[in-house]
Amino acid sequence: MSAKTGKKNNDISVLKDELKSKKVRSAYVFYGPEEYLKKLYIENIENILLTEELKPLNKIIMDGKTEQEKIIEACETMPVFSERKIVLVRNSGLFKTGKNQDPGESRKKGRGKDTGKVQNDDLASYVENMPAYTCLIFYEDEVDKRVKLANAISKKGLLVDFQYQEPLVLAKWVIKELKSQGKDIDIITASQLVDSCDQGMTEIKNEIDKLIMYLGDRTHVSSKDVEEICSKSVKGRVFDLTDAIAEKNLSAALKLLNDMIILKEPLPKILFMITRQLRQIMEMKLLLKSGLSKNEAAARMGLTPYASGKVYKQAGGFTIEKLKEAIEDSLEMDLAIKTGKMNDRMAVELFITKFCGN
Repeated sequence: MSAKTGKKNNDISVLKDELKSKKVRSAYVFYGPEEYLKKLYIENIENILLTEELKPLNKIIMDGKTEQEKIIEACETMPVFSERKIVLVRNSGLFKTGKNQDPGESRKKGRGKDTGKVQNDDLASYVENMPAYTCLIFYEDEVDKRVKLANAISKKGLLVDFQYQEPLVLAKWVIKELKSQGKDIDIITASQLVDSCDQGMTEIKNEIDKLIMYLGDRTHVSSKDVEEICSKSVKGRVFDLTDAIAEKNLSAALKLLNDMIILKEPLPKILFMITRQLRQIMEMKLLLKSGLSKNEAAARMGLTPYASGKVYKQAGGFTIEKLKEAIEDSLEMDLAIKTGKMNDRMAVELFITKFCGN
């Protein structure tokens, strides 16, 4: 997984604990790249506040750039046969500043002197005195906390940043999801599934659902099941490509490269991913050389059990000197591609051919 996985988010913990005790605040801002969790917690709030038959009557959804007055009007509307109602505003653009600020909001906003704060005065003031029956939820990609509206909601409700989850957290989540469906999977196979996917729990959940359908009455998920059924992301295919390079298997390496090209993966991205994998192998070798065990090195690097096994095995196919050379060559190839000195496919094929032959 990418380095953009988030550290432990205390606001998520607060949200989770409060919803577990059926406490729902009057306002929320859910933002960040992990769409699955944003949708999951909105669904949890809906299920606490509204019965299924009353959701259509007491849930108002507003998409895109929305005037503040319309949001206020929606919040003022009384709930129908219910104590609470939900107003969900998606991608409003009200929490952006500077270059990212929504031009359509410029009439409503002005900058405070020297503070960089954006004034959403009408809505910010309203949130502080919003009717108790309304739960206002903003669903955003990003939030600038200097925005006055963000400050107002942080006092009345919660701003929750949903970053991508750490790989090991995701592997444990996979185990839990499969267990809820009567299936069992060990931590190494669960991390194999996670490491085969791109970031994002939605994609992983799709792979879990495919596995459940494939297994039928069988209860145990094997590594072979994951290999056969789950779609590999470019990251998963790069694992296999690096295996082939480490094993000096040129035909397999070029076939894997060709498969990724057929899937329209950009060649500079493939080269970047190979370089990143080589850096991980280098780090593993250096940590092992320093006296750490395989498990200690994996923990230091933040690798899942499956990824650590892969990297450890691949490390046996390279010397430190050869890894240094490969990383330097990959950077030179990347520069040659960017400056137009070499065709991207030719550059990557030459790189693979050189290191499969050595």
